[in-house]
Amino acid sequence: MMHVVPSIDISQGKAVKRVRGVKGTGIIIGDPIKVAENIYSLGYDTVHIVDLDAAENLGNNEEIIAGIARIGFKRIEVGGGIRSIEKANRMLSLGITEIVVSSILFTNKEEFDKMTELLGDRLFFSIDYCEGKTLIKGWKEEAKSVDETISLLKNYDIKGVIFTYVCNEGTKKGIDENISIYSSRVNKLKGYAGGINNINDLLKLKESKIDFAIVGMSFYSGSLKGVKYV
Repeated sequence: MMHVVPSIDISQGKAVKRVRGVKGTGIIIGDPIKVAENIYSLGYDTVHIVDLDAAENLGNNEEIIAGIARIGFKRIEVGGGIRSIEKANRMLSLGITEIVVSSILFTNKEEFDKMTELLGDRLFFSIDYCEGKTLIKGWKEEAKSVDETISLLKNYDIKGVIFTYVCNEGTKKGIDENISIYSSRVNKLKGYAGGINNINDLLKLKESKIDFAIVGMSFYSGSLKGVKYV
């Protein structure tokens, strides 16, 4: 069974969904806590949160995230601008269950090593990628290839990997048709985000041995609202 996890991206105190991460694109959804309460009322026990302001060094939305943590979700994944063990621990102290990191592997390996050693069982690494290249620093710079990133991560004991297909993020244009090639090389928990449009996309991800699919635009536009697993 593959679980479906709604996402809440927060910018300037509001829940938003951008297209390919570009500021000013996409839609403004509203109050993140009310959005989270609605998700919870639909029966979802897990939510994925991205603090876009923290990712872009434009402040943070930690108070809002703390409010979402009080709603009652069984699992809450949070990513965006978590670049130190101190911030990771602070997020966990709010009631967050899993931390999502990405750029830190390439920008501060020493800190990443420390984080994986102390918090590995609560750590997801998001491979944010497009056209075979891993993207870092708010998806503005290329790092290594996806294959090289997967190889690097094999050296670490972490909870899992999230494949974020930036090419189609926020577009509902469909998933990465090559995801099964990447997912077959990872033997930890696997998540996927980016371009998911309908049930057929979810079924393809399930066939690719993805454990959970993160939905945003397709959830808020209604096409996958209420779908909890396939």
